[in-house]
Formats: sequence, C-alpha cells, structure tokens
Amino acid sequence: MNVVIVDREPAARAALAELCLHAEGLHVVGQAGTGAKAIEAARLLGPDLMLVDAELPDMTGLEVLRAVRAGRKRRTILVTANTRDSAPALAAGALDCLTKPVSAIAFRASIERARAGMGAPRRPARITFEAPPPPLARGTRESNGPLLLIGERERRLYPLEPEHIDYIESVGNYVSYRIANIEYVARESIKRLAEILRPLGFVRIERSLLLNVRAIAYAQPNGRGTFAFTLISGARLDSGHAYRDTILAALPLRRRAPMREGTAS
Repeated sequence: MNVVIVDREPAARAALAELCLHAEGLHVVGQAGTGAKAIEAARLLGPDLMLVDAELPDMTGLEVLRAVRAGRKRRTILVTANTRDSAPALAAGALDCLTKPVSAIAFRASIERARAGMGAPRRPARITFEAPPPPLARGTRESNGPLLLIGERERRLYPLEPEHIDYIESVGNYVSYRIANIEYVARESIKRLAEILRPLGFVRIERSLLLNVRAIAYAQPNGRGTFAFTLISGARLDSGHAYRDTILAALPLRRRAPMREGTAS
C-alpha cells in the first residue's frame, strides 16, 4: 500500500515513517504538515492509505478525512492524542484510529484492519514490474488503454499517470519525473516525451524542462521573453528565452495593455 503521512510535527511524521518502514508492503510516497497540503497530496499522489493527525495547523484531521473521501474515497487512519476523537472519526468514515504515542503493536494491528477493509488492490494484476514490457517502459500507450510512464524510485518501478506529474527534467541520459516533492527517474529522452505529452498539456519551457500546465499556480514575466513559473507544490521553474513562442502558444501569458487614465473600468 502507498501511504501519505500527515502530521504538523516533523518528529511525529518521522516516527510514523519508521513504523511504515518496518511493516511489510507499506511504502511512504509523501508527507504533509497541513490539511491543505494533505488534500493536495491525496489528489496528486493517489495513496491507498493516509495516516492523518487529528489536530493540524489549518484544519482538523476529520475535515481532511471528509475532504479526501469526498473525492476518490481515500482510506484514512486518524492519529490522535485524544481517545474521544475515535468515535466521530469512525462515524466519518475512518478505517481505524491510533492513539499517540503509537506503538509498533497497535500500528501493525491497525494496518491489518486497513488491509482487510480495503479488499482487492485497485490496480489490475496485469501490470508487473519484474520485467516491464517495452511499451510501458518507453511511456507509450497500450492499445485502448491509458498512457503510462514508468518511473523508478528506491529500486521500485511505478506506473505514473502523466496528468499527475508536475514537471519533467532531463539529467544526462535520464529524466526525472516530479510529483509534488517525490522524484522518480527513467532512462528517457525529453525530446520524445515532449512530443507524446504535448496533447496532455505539457509544454517545454527550457532545454531540460517539460512543464505540466495543470501544475502551475502562477507565472511572472522575468524579462526578455522569459517567465518564472511557481507550481502548486511550491517549486519554481524558470523558462528559457528560446522557448518563448512555444510557451505563448500553449499559455495566454501576454500582458494586457495598461489602461489609460480616465478610461472607465
């Protein structure tokens, strides 16, 4: 199961990540310190399970639970210092509740209950990673199926849906796929990826950068036909002058002419 950990305290996140590390079949794909970032991580990373602290700086864990369940029915375990949170959390749809400080025994038991509550895995069994077929490894489309890219992280291979990727950066003979703060690598050509991903909203903004327009929070002109793109994840990417026309063809970033004095608004 892919897991996202949500807690305002870095030490608490680290403790939960350590428990996940020693649990069979759990892989931490992201962490968040606020409710807003937790909801965004659920949207971008599509985790099987979320471990959510009951008290976050901007909202409660119950509010996060309701938000992620309203979207794609994410499974959630609430982590709380107050045992009175358990009943409302379960009523709101949490799979289980864990009381802080979380012991290894309680954690294992809760994960087993989560597995039982999830039933069959969401991904079809036909996807294998011991010897991935060339079409997936090269990021092409299976017949009548979705376009998937294969990224490697910590010696594991993951099928990635392009629309969830924030940007792609070339590094020598490899590329890096960035989803929020998670990085996956693949032996690929950014030139080829630019061609196959253009219809999905990707635009090349620099020789080594391919940007998903869905990931843009806002853009700022840098001068000489260049732009600074700030992404929803907080990352900042600068475009190259040579890619001005490509960017403007994909995004309406031309400034409006300033309004003359006395013109009605």
